[in-house]
Amino acid sequence: MTIEKIRNKISRQLESGKSFGLVVPNKAYAKALIKGIIETSDIQDALVIEPDTNIGIDEIRTVVEFLDFSPKGETKKVILYDADKMTQEAANAFLKTLEEPPSYAIIILVTSRWFSLLPTIRSRLQKLHAQLLIDPDLDEFERYLVYWNYDFLENLKGKNYSILSEEELLETDEINESSVELDVIMSLKQILEQYLSKDLSAYVRFISQLSKKSNIKFLRLVAKIVAWLIYKDTTLSENEKIKYLRICDDILKSKIANFNYQLTYYTLLLGLRGDNL
Repeated sequence: MTIEKIRNKISRQLESGKSFGLVVPNKAYAKALIKGIIETSDIQDALVIEPDTNIGIDEIRTVVEFLDFSPKGETKKVILYDADKMTQEAANAFLKTLEEPPSYAIIILVTSRWFSLLPTIRSRLQKLHAQLLIDPDLDEFERYLVYWNYDFLENLKGKNYSILSEEELLETDEINESSVELDVIMSLKQILEQYLSKDLSAYVRFISQLSKKSNIKFLRLVAKIVAWLIYKDTTLSENEKIKYLRICDDILKSKIANFNYQLTYYTLLLGLRGDNL
């Protein structure tokens, strides 16, 4: 099934006067699906909420106000990305609208963490699950990356990424484009794999340099790669894997970038050494 067929299948299930929960592997894939749905309607009748951190009460008020007025066309569509980042206050304010949307409204809450939504929110949504089909020519790590971020697909298929030197990697601060993000990911993985076979003193020196980067986007990339390396490590016990995978997951799903960066880097990266410490 192609992405067009999946998009059409979802479109056929959308009905006015109802609220939906679109469960996706990642936001980039959701955007690829929803792009066609939004393009078919008057842009003035569409509201997209995409939070940098949380979805708060102000965003929900914006939605309610948007739905107070009839559409210029047939329907009004509201898309809330990262719906699992909704605060308790915002969720409580949204319940009535989700349960009884205007007859002309279609509300779609997008999440990759369905069970992170409050039960009171989930109970008011019709759940839609979007399957992700991944190119079989990609290797296991590449498929893992596409499942994380659909925007990587074409560049991975064409091998359109650069392996940065350690110095270039440490100097990278701006990670606003998927191409730069992919360069950093592939470089980090290769450099970490190389350091895992070096002596501990060299590894700790690298961690010391890396831990100076107080950039939440960079830390999340490190956490994603560490999660992969820990998952694939046959020398770690199941309990050790679970311990460090939970740390990685906490970083990836954190709503607020409030970390002791140095401690977090040392905890994650020393954990990769396992019994080799």
